[in-house]
Amino acid sequence: MEAKSGVNRLLELAYGNHPKSVSLKPEGLKVLKTLREGGAQNMGQLMGALSLDPNSAAGRKHFYLLLRPLRETGMISTRRAGGKAVYYLSYEGFSQFLREIRKEAEYWLMSEGPKG
Repeated sequence: MEAKSGVNRLLELAYGNHPKSVSLKPEGLKVLKTLREGGAQNMGQLMGALSLDPNSAAGRKHFYLLLRPLRETGMISTRRAGGKAVYYLSYEGFSQFLREIRKEAEYWLMSEGPKG
């Protein structure tokens, strides 16, 4: 069984394993990297990084579809700045990821039983 990288586990937490959501994971990763490297971004900046047209209804729909799971898991949060929504990385979602890993580690460590 192949071990999953940390970023793949994060994206799995956000998007799950549904075949329709698998195609969103590469773009989700790009969003996380953009926010990590460039700090908080507004919708236009993020859409530009994703090569999405902010003037297109389809582009905006895809943008919100892409960001929704990241926001619902708490990995990304928003705040208002200058009348615009600004997206930024949030510790809440990442702490959920850490809790999941801890639960998995505790399961495997406890299943071994006492040594000695």
